[in-house]
Amino acid sequence: MIGNPISPDDQRAFNLRLFTTLESLGVTYAIGGSVAAMMYSEPRFTIDVDLMVSAPLQQLNQLVREVESWQVYITPFEAIVETNLPGGMPFNIIDGTIGTKADLYIAQNSGLDASAMARRRKLVWDRETGTAAWFLSPEDVILYKLSYYRQGGEVAQKHPTDIARMLDMIGSQLDLTYLSQWATAIGVADLWQALWDEFQKP
Repeated sequence: MIGNPISPDDQRAFNLRLFTTLESLGVTYAIGGSVAAMMYSEPRFTIDVDLMVSAPLQQLNQLVREVESWQVYITPFEAIVETNLPGGMPFNIIDGTIGTKADLYIAQNSGLDASAMARRRKLVWDRETGTAAWFLSPEDVILYKLSYYRQGGEVAQKHPTDIARMLDMIGSQLDLTYLSQWATAIGVADLWQALWDEFQKP
């Protein structure tokens, strides 16, 4: 029921259905946000999932029609074309009965979006079933979180916290050249340097 805590099992089932549907429709996607950060740090429960998708309008229309058949909310296709795409805003899938949610960002064909989608990787996300899905690379997860943090007025501490957790787990494995180049390109080099300096402290 609406208002009740979301069950991890419900969120897992929702995610599985969404990822499977994207795969079956041939939609190119990559999971980002806190779900991806968790893959590169420590498992914990999160109530929604963020994805980047790259698909022609015909595929997006197929996705909308498929999800509508689940009897859950998805942003209407007309609104995606007329509002979300031009405004660079995500569209949403929400199951109002159990509270599960997904935000889908449409990737641009250039810049960081294009680079991130080219570097995505397939990882086992549900260890109970061995189910795999496509994720942004850890470097790209960090870059997007830095960007969201800056765009949000550097208020939402979840972004630097997620990055710090990732650095604790895989800091030595990161492509620092890639991170530095793109952090400069998207205007977050100072934020990245501050987090990296903090990580390197004894």
